[in-house]
Amino acid sequence: MLRAFIRYADGRTSKDSSVPSLRAAVADRECVFWLDMSKPDDEEYSLLDEVFGFHPLAIEDSIKYVQRPKLENYPADVAGGEGYFYMVFHGPDLQTFRQKLRTKELDIFMSARYLVTIHEEPMQSIEEMAKRADADPALVIGRGIDVLLHNILDRIVDHYQPILDYLEEALDELEERALDRPEPSVLSQIAVRKRELLNLRRIVGPQREVVAQLTRGEVSFIRESTRVYLRDVQDHLIRTVEMVELYRDLVLGARDIYLSSISNRLNETMRTLTILSVIALPMTVVTGFFGMNFESIPGLHSRRAFWITVVAMLFAVAGLLYLFRQKGWLGPVGHAGGGIHERGAGERDASAAAGDEDGVAERESEI
Repeated sequence: MLRAFIRYADGRTSKDSSVPSLRAAVADRECVFWLDMSKPDDEEYSLLDEVFGFHPLAIEDSIKYVQRPKLENYPADVAGGEGYFYMVFHGPDLQTFRQKLRTKELDIFMSARYLVTIHEEPMQSIEEMAKRADADPALVIGRGIDVLLHNILDRIVDHYQPILDYLEEALDELEERALDRPEPSVLSQIAVRKRELLNLRRIVGPQREVVAQLTRGEVSFIRESTRVYLRDVQDHLIRTVEMVELYRDLVLGARDIYLSSISNRLNETMRTLTILSVIALPMTVVTGFFGMNFESIPGLHSRRAFWITVVAMLFAVAGLLYLFRQKGWLGPVGHAGGGIHERGAGERDASAAAGDEDGVAERESEI
C-alpha cells in the first residue's frame, strides 16, 4: 500500500500516490514529499528503480530483512543523479518481540526533498505520523524532511520502553521463582531471557551509532536545530543500552541464585540423610554385637539385659539429638532458606551496582 504526502513550491498539497504524480514530484526540484510503502508488492518495489533510480544494492537491502541498523551515503556521482541516504532502522513492538524475538525493520531513503519509508509490517510510529500528515500535510511536510525524520525516529525509540518494562517484570518473576521454586523450567526461562536480551542488544547498539551519525552532521540536509532533537533520541538509545546491560547482569544473577538454591536443597537433603545415618549407628553397633552367633555372650538369655540394652540405645540416640541441636544441625529448614534469600538479594544489589558502573564507564568513554 502506498501513501504519499506531497507539498509543492506554491504551497499546494496532494495525497496522490499514482506513478505519474510521483514522477512529477521527483522531477520538481522545489517539491517536498513523503512516500510510505507498507508491505509493498513487486510492482510497488519497482518504483524504487523506475521512478527514484535508487542503487540496486540499496533496493536489495530494502527487500530483505537486514538485522543490523546502518546508514549509507549514495552521493550524486554514485547515484547517477540526486544524492541520497539509505538507512535501516528497527522499530520495537512488544507483541512481535515476545513471539518472534525480533524487531520490525524500517528502510528509509532520504534526501533534502523527500523521505521514502518501507516496512513489511505495520508500525505504530509510522501510523501516528501518517494520521497527522493525513490531517494536515503542510504541517508535517512543510517543516522539513529532517524534522519529519526526527519525529519518526523519536516515536520509534519511545516504543522501546514497553519492552524494557516487560523484561523487568519477567526478570523479577524469574528471580522469585529461582529463590522460592527452583524448578528445571526456571533454567530454560533464564536461557530465553538471555537470548531476548542478546537480540535486543544486537539491534540497539548499532542503532545508537546510526543516530550518532545523524547528530554529527554526516547527513548534510539535517539542520543544526534538528540535530539537537536527534541528540535526545540518541540519549534515549544510550539509556536503553544501559538498561539492557543491567538486565543481562540480572539474568546471570538469577542463574546463580537458581544454582545456589538447587545446591542448598541438595545440602539439606544430604544433611537429613546423614543425621539419620548417624542416629542409627549406635543401634546398629549394639544390635550387631549381640547378634553374633556365640552362645557364651554375657546376658544373652537375660530378660533384664535386653531392656537395659534398649534403654542404652535410646539414651545414645537422645544424646546424639541433643548434640546435633546444640551445634545447630537440627535448625529449621527455613533458616537456611533465608540465608539463600539474603544471598540472592545481595547478588541482585551487586548486579545492579555493576550495571550502573558499566553504564557510567560507557558514557564516560563516549564523552
